[in-house]
Amino acid sequence: MKRWVAPLTMLLAMAACGPLIMTRPANVDAGGFDCVRTTLQRLGYMITDGDRSLGFVRAERTRGLLRETDVLVVNYIVAGTVDDESEDTIQVRASRPSGQSPSRDGVSDAESLLDECGKLRVTG
Repeated sequence: MKRWVAPLTMLLAMAACGPLIMTRPANVDAGGFDCVRTTLQRLGYMITDGDRSLGFVRAERTRGLLRETDVLVVNYIVAGTVDDESEDTIQVRASRPSGQSPSRDGVSDAESLLDECGKLRVTG
């Protein structure tokens, strides 16, 4: 019985978490805002809202037997428009319509979008 307590506690804690937000400098050579829209469509997301002049796009994807819907809201921030950013930035907010944490697939999709349209972070 005790073997289930820790995994159950971790699962409940994950379910209670809200959206996941990830940010990375944009790879302008990959196509900027167009890269974001194209990658979302390639990943199977339906774009439900967006405004190019404001640099945001909202997309949803429903999948699996449970018909879980993941929502990705992407902000493309042009250099110098917010906090004196020195380069374009992509911010992805992954969640579900109910405000719950995104599924593992939703997190993976957000990471794929950043890998495709963002710069790799180099540390050290």
